[in-house]
Amino acid sequence: MMSSPLYRGWVVLGISVVILLLTAGVETSWGTTILCLQQDKNFPESSLAELGTPLTVYYVFQLSLSSLIYLALAEFGHLDHRQVVAIGLSLIVLGLLLTTFANGALTVAISFGIIFGTGCGLVVVCTYSVIALWFPWSHKYHVFTTSSLSNMMPVGSVIVNNVSAQMCSIPSLGWRWAFRIYAVIISSLGILLLLVYGHPPMASNKQRGCPLGKKSDFLQKPPWTISSKAAIYGLWAVAVCCKGFAFFLPFVILPKHVTDLGYKENEAEYVMTVLGITGMIGQMFSAFVGDYLKGKLMVVNLVAASLLAINNTIAAYSTSLTGAFVYGAVTGLAFGPYNAGYFAVFNEVMDGENVDTLFMTTRLSKGVGATTGPYLAGYIRDVTRSYYAVFLSIASCFGVFVLTTGVIIFINKWRNLKSIELMKNSILYE
Repeated sequence: MMSSPLYRGWVVLGISVVILLLTAGVETSWGTTILCLQQDKNFPESSLAELGTPLTVYYVFQLSLSSLIYLALAEFGHLDHRQVVAIGLSLIVLGLLLTTFANGALTVAISFGIIFGTGCGLVVVCTYSVIALWFPWSHKYHVFTTSSLSNMMPVGSVIVNNVSAQMCSIPSLGWRWAFRIYAVIISSLGILLLLVYGHPPMASNKQRGCPLGKKSDFLQKPPWTISSKAAIYGLWAVAVCCKGFAFFLPFVILPKHVTDLGYKENEAEYVMTVLGITGMIGQMFSAFVGDYLKGKLMVVNLVAASLLAINNTIAAYSTSLTGAFVYGAVTGLAFGPYNAGYFAVFNEVMDGENVDTLFMTTRLSKGVGATTGPYLAGYIRDVTRSYYAVFLSIASCFGVFVLTTGVIIFINKWRNLKSIELMKNSILYE
């Protein structure tokens, strides 16, 4: 039935996109879930910081600890990608179902944060690794395919936000039945994915990390020393840590921020819808043009992060509903190029070297940033009664990302200049 290996790769990609769409939707709609939990008789006295704790725990396991669990399963357990994905999908469904029986913030932190988060992390790590094997860096659709895994996340946010909000408004249903429906859909798609998974081709190192341009074939760049590698890893870890803090928070704080300004919950959902739709447009556009921007993805990320820093600074002082809509639209559009080539950009950080190590470094560092975000935002809101300081902290994090990414780009430019000097010297000696 799947005679063409490439055809199988596209099918695996399509099903994986839908699964990640739903899991990301559950994650990014946590702000709406908090509003639902506050209406639940089992959570009336929980503070925003306590209700943000499950998402904090989720990020710890989804972004950081799940990477270590994956390495343990792959290296010591000798499990292949398909087996790890099966474990991940089982944990996702189990976590969602157990969450529907939770009666407090602590039990939600265990079922949603630990179990659901670990499952999502295992599926994400395996999916990016497998798609990169089906469509390596040398493939003309590498950026498009690897970006597609995250492109639909804003759509998931729109769908899950609205479904959860509508079901929460119906007393006979509520958020618990919404989570059960998500579990059934994901389990069905998971079974289908495992049936067609197959075995991806093993790409060579040259295919996975080829030079960024034709001129690079003629340049003999200085080798990466241990100290230079450590410096790059450190800079990239700082950049991604700030990215993790700043990227996820708007999805968490925006619904509550809009209601704090005196507007209705349905108006808050409209703002989230704008954020989701513009985010989808921005990321889809970036995915389509990304393969034409190979070698410049880090610059694109830097420009988009600069725009987001300005946007969050303005949002800190805005109190109108129109301002919230503008913030959502600009944030969504800028998240596209800022998040463009999430996996592909690793080929540019160190000239196509150490891609897998950079991927794991990114997940661990991003998890640290994303972990502190929800709890810190909830604590600031509980103390100051507003998200003013949170928006400024998001802007500061985007600023740090711009600075550290700029330094990495400068280092790579310097290496190119050194390569040209080496080439000229070798020609003179000949």
